Amino acid sequence: MSKNERTKPIQVTAKNKEWDSTYQLLSWWKPEVIKNAKVMVVGAGALGNEVLKNLTLLNVGNILIVDFDHIEYSNLSRSVLYREKDCERKALKAEIAAERIKEINSNVKVMYLNGDVTIDVGLGLFRRMDVIIGCLDNRLARLFLNRACYKVKKTWVDGAIENLTGQVDVYKPYTTCYECSLTKADWQNIKFRLGCVDVAKRNYSQGRIPTTPISSSIVAAIQTQEALKVVNKNNKKLMLESFYYEGMNNMVLQLTAKPLKEDCQSHFSYEDIIESPLKSASSIQETLEWLKIHFKEEDPFIQLDNEVALRLVTRQSEIAYEVCIPKLKLTDEKIKEYQEEGDEELMITEETKEVDADFPYPNKCLQEVGIPPLHIMQVYAQGDFHYVELTGDERYLKFS
Repeated sequence: MSKNERTKPIQVTAKNKEWDSTYQLLSWWKPEVIKNAKVMVVGAGALGNEVLKNLTLLNVGNILIVDFDHIEYSNLSRSVLYREKDCERKALKAEIAAERIKEINSNVKVMYLNGDVTIDVGLGLFRRMDVIIGCLDNRLARLFLNRACYKVKKTWVDGAIENLTGQVDVYKPYTTCYECSLTKADWQNIKFRLGCVDVAKRNYSQGRIPTTPISSSIVAAIQTQEALKVVNKNNKKLMLESFYYEGMNNMVLQLTAKPLKEDCQSHFSYEDIIESPLKSASSIQETLEWLKIHFKEEDPFIQLDNEVALRLVTRQSEIAYEVCIPKLKLTDEKIKEYQEEGDEELMITEETKEVDADFPYPNKCLQEVGIPPLHIMQVYAQGDFHYVELTGDERYLKFS
């Protein structure tokens, strides 16, 4: 191989620096802003594939992908980033999507999280994004995303597809809100998904929704367009009405967004976030000691987002187990570890949402009680709640 041939990849890389030269002809295009943008894409299915492809072609600098699912053959008909070999080895959607968009455009930096956005993504990650794009297929995850974005005052762009129809909504805190648009039927669906009274199970798929790559392409294109407006701070141009596409009759409608409700639980933002050296790997004892010193408070406590099971009892065999497991981590596989007789039911007889000096497992780390990396904890001290970020986890957010 000649010297010139060996240097060819370097020449290609140099050319990639001119990737968006055509886009720079657009009067509103800001190459440095796009290059430095941080965009979170939640969901790497049909919609997520198209959104990721669009962001990559647009040379968006930093992309965070969140998904917990594996690639199946049924995904191939609507997912441009996946291949048959990915199905054969049951590869992770988030990981493969990250690999493929790097193949498309090596300028893009990517980070992926193989996890559930409702329990595995810290609010500090949301806080560091310019915009969040939701490519989800259930209302419960959308509700969580809406509340998380409100807490850190971030705009998110929601997309939904079914058959030949699709919808896009832009949710900007204190302007538009997903929760305010929910109907009674929507709430019944969400409550059903929250699981039985004894064991709060993890989100499950509601079954395959009939869609086409056509509707996902159209909806994802509008989602990406609106996300670019947020990145470029073109807030006056944001589409704050619902974009509705109906492909059978080729109709496009803009539906008026539902008015905000005064009693909506989503309308709550974290003010005066305290950045701490604490990490998700910090022990509970270490964390409480830091909080005591910082707040000059003898008995601070951490209010958890979700309950932690402390005692499990098998219904038939009546065997009790002292545990420390976040309820949302009690998956079917985890439950099997405690079943003595076949499929016997497991009951939670003791649980808590507070971590204080009396917590029975002081040496457990924060992540073991359901606090993910770079999360923002609710801490009660000096007669009020405060918001403490695990800023010691900042290196966790790493694009490459």
